[in-house]
Amino acid sequence: MEKLVGKVAVITGAGGGLGKYIALRFAEEGAKLALCDINAEGLNETAELCKSIGADVFAKAFDATDIKQSTEFISDTVVQYQTVDILVNLAMAIEPPHSFLDHTRETLDRSYQTGLVTTWDFMKLCYPYLKENGGKIINFGSGSGNEGQEGYAAYAAIKEAIRGLSRVAAREWGPDNINVNVVNPGAITDAIQAYINHLPEGQRDPLYLGFKQTSLRRFGTPYEDIAPAVLFLASDDSRHITGQTLNVDGGVIINA
Repeated sequence: MEKLVGKVAVITGAGGGLGKYIALRFAEEGAKLALCDINAEGLNETAELCKSIGADVFAKAFDATDIKQSTEFISDTVVQYQTVDILVNLAMAIEPPHSFLDHTRETLDRSYQTGLVTTWDFMKLCYPYLKENGGKIINFGSGSGNEGQEGYAAYAAIKEAIRGLSRVAAREWGPDNINVNVVNPGAITDAIQAYINHLPEGQRDPLYLGFKQTSLRRFGTPYEDIAPAVLFLASDDSRHITGQTLNVDGGVIINA
């Protein structure tokens, strides 16, 4: 416990899914939290949950594709907490799986704006503060990109672009003592489970959505399986790790 005491963590996409549970885990470890999401109701729920265990929380609901609002959010965070030590980039829209031929330019542009552009913007906005005392950036990839999962053409393409950007930033910002890493998660979130529950009876197996069978023969959970890995990359325990992709997927992807 207390691995993040005194640290200021910005988490985008904190209004639900993985973001909610990562925020909770960080709160338990003593971090000061700056949370954002377009989903105001979900964001408020996350913020209140973190406050209930004693965390100092600043939360703001807005569309992170708007660079003006993102800039204001980081400025407000620095006014409140003086700096940023950790950036977790989770914000990205995802649609139900459908074939590449059925994808439209609008689908691709939505993934590009909500995923790559927001990650790009927040990295640059936080950079001046991250370099002050050394900082951590944790971006998110996906097995849909690594494996080429059917039905996720736009999502997979953008997630792989985020991994490429992360590797470049890891090299360029290494001299500034900033660690940049990527997590490829494998977990069933509340939102995914809710979507599964509304599928026709014969389609409610997560495998139907493109989730691959794991070597551990169970799907991960956000709080118990994914959040601790993100915590590791956000803490001083990972000080000599940068430019890497950590597959936290139960052994779907196994390579040297």
